[in-house]
Amino acid sequence: MQRQTKKLAREVNVLVKEYVEIERDIFKPSLRKSLPIPGFFRPVDYKSHYDRLGQMLEELEKIKKEISSLRPESQSLEGRFLITLRSYVTGLAKAQVQLKTMCLHLDHRSEGGTYSKAEYREEARKLREMERKYFETGKKLNELLAEIKGKK
Repeated sequence: MQRQTKKLAREVNVLVKEYVEIERDIFKPSLRKSLPIPGFFRPVDYKSHYDRLGQMLEELEKIKKEISSLRPESQSLEGRFLITLRSYVTGLAKAQVQLKTMCLHLDHRSEGGTYSKAEYREEARKLREMERKYFETGKKLNELLAEIKGKK
């Protein structure tokens, strides 16, 4: 596998890990969410997560462009890997847009605005569906990576 392909895959992996950490901070049940005692528990910083997700989306778009600029044969293992990686990045970006939207609504609610449980549940359902799709693509990506490593 070319150095550039490996670099892009590592960059995506770093962004996925950061996405998971943001999601964990937002959704993981904790005392700080149920008992927001000033000075003792730090509330979830939805605005910060919203901003970072926006930056990450820009990084993913840049990665997609770099993937498109590489030109291995589409039927080669590396070509199939890059096509699948691009699809994975697209799916991850869609999930990030949804999570970003939820952060905006949660931040609004934390400042006294309205965001009903029904709206939250529907947005969370959409997020889970988007994640399921990119997880499936991630499985294909891992299979291709295993095949590439097996060829060495």
